Amino acid sequence: MATIEVFAIPTNKPRRLQHMMSLGRGVLQLGLRGRRLGRAVKPEDGSEWEARLKKGRMYLEWLDTIDMTPEIKEKTSMETMLKFAFDDPTMYYPEDISKTAQALYEKWQSENWGANAVVEEDVVSADQEFADPASELAPTTDEAPIVQSELPPPDHPIFGEHGIMHGIIIFRSPAGRKSYRLNPHVLKRSAKVFGHNGIPVGTWFANQLVALHRGAHGMRIGGIAGTTDAGAYSIVVADVYEDLDDDRGETLYYSGSNSHNNDDPTTPAPSSMGTRALKASLRTGNPVRVLRSGGPHSRNHWLPECGLRYDGLYRVTALRERKNTKGGLYEQFVLQREPGQTPLEELLRISPTAQQKRDLNDIQQGY
Repeated sequence: MATIEVFAIPTNKPRRLQHMMSLGRGVLQLGLRGRRLGRAVKPEDGSEWEARLKKGRMYLEWLDTIDMTPEIKEKTSMETMLKFAFDDPTMYYPEDISKTAQALYEKWQSENWGANAVVEEDVVSADQEFADPASELAPTTDEAPIVQSELPPPDHPIFGEHGIMHGIIIFRSPAGRKSYRLNPHVLKRSAKVFGHNGIPVGTWFANQLVALHRGAHGMRIGGIAGTTDAGAYSIVVADVYEDLDDDRGETLYYSGSNSHNNDDPTTPAPSSMGTRALKASLRTGNPVRVLRSGGPHSRNHWLPECGLRYDGLYRVTALRERKNTKGGLYEQFVLQREPGQTPLEELLRISPTAQQKRDLNDIQQGY
């Protein structure tokens, strides 16, 4: 079976940042070595430099899976490292490394380095599904270890090219813990787009990581994806907040973040980045993709039996205040479904299909 090499990046934020700083220094060392040689480092320069080239390429490839934040930029000197790799004529790098660094720099520069983006707390990489105990059990090192992970066969019924988990690989940490990650060899569609983003209404996803890979929703766990200036690209409606949200199908009453925790009857909780993104949607009028996430015991009629279903575009039309079970004030957004889309009752009948439900039950068998 074919394999792929991936970093076992720790999930603990300080450790992750430490590993990123170390790997970034490794990229800089390639350029400094090239400066001394007067040319880019080659594998023929010795096993040490061959290994450094490999790690540098893997690190830049992994960086393309993360959501940049001002904290990461500052603490890892990310901007400086990338500019050295493509914009310093005295630093010699292989052409592919320079081009990758420039592409990352231009992408994050256009996004203002994530300054206005909704981000998941304590999550650096969008491709990690479960906590990786390597950060607690493995010896402390400056750089994340490289682990071999098996790739699914292209014709696998679940993880293959036409399966419900296409684009996802099973990863086992050095401590043996299983998780799901994005396959860096399968192109991931960006979710930072308003509108349908090429996704048919009624499309079903096995889990939120798959929805992330397909460009439906840009968060691995969080329910709101977007920016505080242009608005939310997408939201996920689940039964977690049934006491706060009111899902009426065509009209959706959706609570802002931290609504459960506030006990102040006169003032709503401070707006999180997600709440601010929805306020921006109200201000700009940009459409919001709505995904519904279901389960077998949900009391919400509109949720799918399992997995997530894309139910089309809604617009935020109003903002009102309500009180939670603690008597605390919280903000609730009113979203109205855009006309002319496949009726929700039809989506309930056809998505997910019987085969998709069978495949979901078999995911744990792996490949």
